Amino acid sequence: MSVPSPLPDAAARLAALEREAAHQAEVSAGDGRSWAGAKDGIRPVVIVGAGQAGLVLARGLRRRGIDDVVVVDAAPADAAGPWTTYARMHTLRTPKDIAWPTWGTPAVSPRAWFEAVYGVEAWRDIEYFPTAAWQGFLRWYRDASAVTPVASTRVRSLTAAGADDPLELHLEGPDGAWMLPARHVVLATGIEGAGGRHVPALLEGLPAGTVHHTHDDIDFTALAGRRIGVLGAGTGAFDNAATALEHGAASVDVHMRRPAMPQVSPYRWMEFAGLIENYGSFTDAQKWEFNVHLSAVDQPATQNALWRAHAFDSFRFLTSSPWKSVSWTGRDIAVTTPHGIHHYDVVLAATGIAADLARRPELAGVAADAALWSDRLSPAEAARNPGLAAFPYLDDDFGLVSRSAPDASALSRIHMFNHGARISQGMLSHQIPGLVGGATKLAAALSRRLFQRDSEALLAEYLAYDVPVGVQIGRRPQAPVAVG
Repeated sequence: MSVPSPLPDAAARLAALEREAAHQAEVSAGDGRSWAGAKDGIRPVVIVGAGQAGLVLARGLRRRGIDDVVVVDAAPADAAGPWTTYARMHTLRTPKDIAWPTWGTPAVSPRAWFEAVYGVEAWRDIEYFPTAAWQGFLRWYRDASAVTPVASTRVRSLTAAGADDPLELHLEGPDGAWMLPARHVVLATGIEGAGGRHVPALLEGLPAGTVHHTHDDIDFTALAGRRIGVLGAGTGAFDNAATALEHGAASVDVHMRRPAMPQVSPYRWMEFAGLIENYGSFTDAQKWEFNVHLSAVDQPATQNALWRAHAFDSFRFLTSSPWKSVSWTGRDIAVTTPHGIHHYDVVLAATGIAADLARRPELAGVAADAALWSDRLSPAEAARNPGLAAFPYLDDDFGLVSRSAPDASALSRIHMFNHGARISQGMLSHQIPGLVGGATKLAAALSRRLFQRDSEALLAEYLAYDVPVGVQIGRRPQAPVAVG
């Protein structure tokens, strides 16, 4: 799907939309009083990640009077999120009319932006938001929300000396290394935020340049004329296959271990307010069963991704085709499946991510003390899905839970607003369909925690408040009568 052409007056329409957003924010913000800001150089909240989840949360915190929030991102200013890297689909996978957290300002919704840029008719004509347009919306949303991320800045480590001490983010950016203290840290770090890319062991040992994970920065122009095998058959597998073919690959095979593509998408069932807002009310046993079932049934690749790949005669989709062994012949890669041996020049691992907190530099220092779901399950239950059992066990505020001091630890002020929340807070909590529930819940939790922290100072401020409102006793003064 191509992105429609912007209207000739799109810039003026966007400027008008931004004015309307400012007006809506003004009339719905109450007194706009800021009550939780930096104290002694310690920021109330630092958000790591300037993608959709980080931006939405930053705006929501400001709407609650929480200022001095810092947003940092490892990517350059206009490249946050996956939209310029491994998100190689033409459209989002979420229906266009999914709810969006506007924080009382409908003018900052994706639909309002799209209609301003491309027109009402263009909105009616699309089924899914074009990926390139989504990136444009997020940039506008960032600017309209007056959020200025600290770009090209990585978290080298995250530490806390004691349960009530500030969290210390050790950062490295264009100007060198520095430390930023915070009461709370939110990790809005996307699908790899609780670990990293999973590359099966059978692909180890292949020559450099012959194997890539689909999240890698792949030079597809270098794949022209190459035979490519793809392990895995999710939507990303087909998007990467199509991208390779669009860049001149000789052939691409996508291998699926299942006998057929799933026909039911559990995610479509999930996208209702009751679940999104209340998933956390499930018991641990219910959360575990929910996610084990989700992994077992999986979901189909999106129709657009399937059509995009199947548009090429040199594309094949092979079912019941797990990779039993992989070897380098000296000339190419030999992949053995139940149906024979396939030869490829390059293989792509569309094999998702693995949860492993120690792989994340911002979590490596606390990973050993962070509770996992395996700590809350019997060995038999954990064995049902060891990959899920490795996910962090979070409290109701998206916070990590300490193994050594579960009731008094700084870990509870490290909030996983990323894929790590999958089991504890819901698969959709940080993703587009669930941001209304996830961001609202986390913003409220941070507000409550900051208020509890400052409650004595706020009470003292209240007790000392003595600003007169200027009431007058007696009848209302009469307005002077105009003469002549």
